[in-house]
Amino acid sequence: MLKKNYNPAKLLKAALILVIFILAIFHQNADAQQMFVDDAEVTTYRSFQIESWYGSRESWFLTAISPVRGLELGTGLGFDSRDGFDPANWILEAKFAPGDLETNGWAIGGVAGMLYDLDGDIEEVFAYVPYSQMIFNDSSVLHINAGIEAVQEEEWEYELITGIRGDFGLNDRFAILAEVAAANFSDAFFQGGIRISLVPDLLEMDITYGEGFRRQETAPGFNIGIAFTPDRLW
Repeated sequence: MLKKNYNPAKLLKAALILVIFILAIFHQNADAQQMFVDDAEVTTYRSFQIESWYGSRESWFLTAISPVRGLELGTGLGFDSRDGFDPANWILEAKFAPGDLETNGWAIGGVAGMLYDLDGDIEEVFAYVPYSQMIFNDSSVLHINAGIEAVQEEEWEYELITGIRGDFGLNDRFAILAEVAAANFSDAFFQGGIRISLVPDLLEMDITYGEGFRRQETAPGFNIGIAFTPDRLW
C-alpha cells in the first residue's frame, strides 16, 4: 500500500516548473508581466496568454484570453514564496486597450480588478489607466500608469498608485527593463532587469530585481518569469 507522504506545497511548485518546461517546447506576441507598471496592450485577439513568475517574496501563475478585439480577461493564483510555497490569493482582472501600439506609436487603456483570499473574501480592488508610447525610433517603449486601489485591512484603505517604466530594446532578442512606482507618491520602489525573447513573438522571459527606497523594504525582490502567447487560434 502506498503511503501518502507528499507535500502539497512541493507539488504545486513542481507543477509550476513543469508547466514552464512544457511551454518552452512549443513553437505570436509574448509579454512577461512581473513588472508593476503595465502596458496599454492586450493579449492576441482570439488567443490566450499564460504567464508565470517565481519571486523571492511572491509568485504567480496567470492566464488571460482575448475573446473580443481590444479586451483581455484574466485570472490566476498567487503564492507566498517567502517561507515555502503556499497558495495565498487569486485575482480577477479585465483590461481594455482598443488602440494598436505598434501601428499608432501610442496606446491608452483601462484596467480594473479584484484580489481575493482563498476563502473568497475581497482583499483589494484596483483600477488604473495605462499609457504606452513608442520612443527612440520605435526601438523602445515608455509606459505610464495612474490609478487607485482599495486594500482591506481592519478598514478599507485607499491609495493613489502611479508608476513609469521603460522597455529599452537592445536588439531583437534583448531589452532592458526599468521602472519606478509609488503609492500616494511616497511609498516608492524601483525594479529593473532584462527581457529575453526565447522564441520571437511567442515565448519571453523576464529576470528582475527591485526594492523600496525607504525603510529597507525588500519588495518586490528577485523575480524570474516567463510568458507564452500563441498566435490567433480561432
